[in-house]
Formats: sequence, C-alpha cells, structure tokens
Amino acid sequence: MLGEFSNALDNAEKTPRRLVSAVLSAWETQGTTGATARNLAALAHIPVSSIYHHFGDMEHLLQAAQDDALQAANRWCDRQVELVHGARAKGPAALGSLLAAIIDDWCETQRTLAFAFRQSQLMALRDLQHRPTRAHWSAAWRSLWQRICGHLDLADVALATAWFFEGAIALHLLRWRRPVDRAALEELCHGWADWLDGHLAGPSPWFDGARDAAAALAAAQRLAPAETNAASIAAAAARTIERHGIVGLTHRAVAAEAGVTLGVVSHRYRTSADLLNAAFEAIYCRMVPTEETREPKPMPRQEATDLLQNAYARRENALGLEELSVATARDPAFAGFAAQLRYLRGRSSGPYFQAILGTERSISVIDAAIFSAFLSGRGNACLHEDWPATAADVSPLLARLNRTRAVVG
Repeated sequence: MLGEFSNALDNAEKTPRRLVSAVLSAWETQGTTGATARNLAALAHIPVSSIYHHFGDMEHLLQAAQDDALQAANRWCDRQVELVHGARAKGPAALGSLLAAIIDDWCETQRTLAFAFRQSQLMALRDLQHRPTRAHWSAAWRSLWQRICGHLDLADVALATAWFFEGAIALHLLRWRRPVDRAALEELCHGWADWLDGHLAGPSPWFDGARDAAAALAAAQRLAPAETNAASIAAAAARTIERHGIVGLTHRAVAAEAGVTLGVVSHRYRTSADLLNAAFEAIYCRMVPTEETREPKPMPRQEATDLLQNAYARRENALGLEELSVATARDPAFAGFAAQLRYLRGRSSGPYFQAILGTERSISVIDAAIFSAFLSGRGNACLHEDWPATAADVSPLLARLNRTRAVVG
C-alpha cells in the first residue's frame, strides 16, 4: 500500500515525482533487483535518459527517494502524535494496545514506507556513506516515542520503547497468518507494557502457538546431517547473498563461492527458488541456534549485565539477516520462513535475559522475544550511529522491571 504517497501519485505527470514513486514501488515489490535505470524508467513510462537529466545519476535518484520517504514517515509520526494528544490514559497500562496499533498501522497502511526504511538499512550496511540517512530514520522513531511516552508519563523509557518499536516493526513486516500475527503482536506489546509496570509478560497463547508452529517448520526444513555437500553449497549461497545481495545469487556465483562446478550446484538445486531456499536456510540456521534439549550454562547476573556492552550483531551477520528478512517480507512464497524469523526470536537472548534478571523470576518465551526485539533496535543504533552501548542503556528499563521485586523485598 502506498499510504502517504497516494497524493504524490495524483501528480504523476511530473517526471521526477514519477521516478521517485517508481523507486519506492520497486523497493517494495522487487528490492534492489528492481532499482535499475531500465526498470525504473519502464515503471515511470519515461525514457532512461530522463533519469540522468533530472537527477544526474542513479545514486542521486535513490537518495531523493529516501528523502521523500523520510519526509512522509515524519508526517506519519506527527499524525500519530496528534491522534494521541488529548487522551487521558497514562502509564504502562495505556501503552500496550496503542503500541500495537501504531506498529500495525506502519506495517500495513504504510508498507511502501516500511520497505523504504528497510532499504535504507541495507544500503547503510553495504556502504557506510548511507549511514546518515539511516540515522535520520532512527531519529524519527526516537522523536515519535519521546512525544508519545512523554504524554503517557513514561519519558524515562522513551528511548527503550523506540528501540523496541524498531525491532518490532521488523518482525511485524513479516507476514504469516494475518489474524494470528495481529493477535501475537498485541501480546508482544502488552508484554512490553507489563515490563514497564514491573511485571514479566502475561499469558501469550497466540504467540506461543505461533512459535510452536514455527519450530515445527524449522525442524522440517533443516538439512539432514549426511547432506554435507548440500550444506556447503547452501553456506556458499548465504555468503553470496551477504556480499552481493539477492540480485547476485546465481548458480554460477554460488559454484564459484563453493569451489565446485556449476553442474554440482545445478544438480543439487535445480531452480533459482531452490537455491534461494537453501541460502535462506543457511543464513537462518547460522543466526538462530538449533532447538536442542541441552541446558544453557548458567551465567552470573553481573557477567550478563556487563555483556550488554557488546550485545549487537557484527555488520556481516546483520547484513545477511537483513537480506533474508526483507526478501522474506516481500515474497509470500516464503511465508514459512516468515513464521520462523518472526516467532523463533529470543532463543539465544532468552537465557541471557534470564541471567540479567536472576533466578528468582522465570521468563517466558514471549519475554525472550521482547528482549530480542529491544536488542535489535539497540543494535541498529550501535551499527548505524556508533551508539556507545553500555549497561546504562538498559538501566531505566530494568529499574521499572524490578519495581515489583523491590516492593516485595
């Protein structure tokens, strides 16, 4: 859906506007693959030469599209604040449903903008010169939640809520089963509000059921241990995506990366879709630990808290996961992967969060997912804005979460 861009499309006779709209449409439906001069000119129904006449080069056109998307996103943020202004609801109890409604509105009615935001992240991960634009997006989210949280008397956790929001919109952009996704989002956001009120998340039957289904999908799709050749090719496909994006994923490129013949790759993965599935599986399995029965090693609370200084993904890992997530969000054929990416978050951060809280309070799977979403948004600040991550970032959140224990104690 074009959301804020509906008025712009009414003025499509203006060539620069038509080209910018074509870029935004391509990012939503095709990704980087569709953002070529020939394809954009075709979408805008103009000659290729018009791109260079109006923008000088493709880079300036892409930047113009990002600038337009940012302006539209800021207008959307302003509208959310205006709609909330005057409401008498205050405190954590007022936040959960509102947070879920705003996230859902962004991902559903402003989907074109949502993909433009994700494209800015991909661009910044691939080329550091795009970091300033990516930082403007984070500034928009911080401003939105500073204003809303200030109105709700939650100003001390505005930054934490902005980080959670950024992680949650990445998850909600992934579509699996719409009614289930919306119900699970509500539970996730109410869980965040519960944290701010001093409690762990409440019951989450929709999220828990979706997680069980996603775990079953993951188990069915994992490579058998004996398929070592297939696994090495899949790993090579994953590295190809990280280095060249989805557009660079070809049988020939994967064969070169894996050090095998083209025939070997083509025999094991006959179609491009097969190869893409294998690459996605390899990235996913590397980023998300397998569901094993072994108990994680206990970690002292102070050690876990100290590790908050480095709790974000390396750039190369973040790039692979971002390519995976955006392509999955874009293509309904990957709904099974969408379920896994959306509902299996928190398996590595959950034990870590448990250690931070201590053994007196047992977290649930949705608590682990909430912490994962929060860390994802915070990690983006570290990657794209050189945020000096320290344990102090989490202090306001933990202070609220530990209120109940302090009262009981």
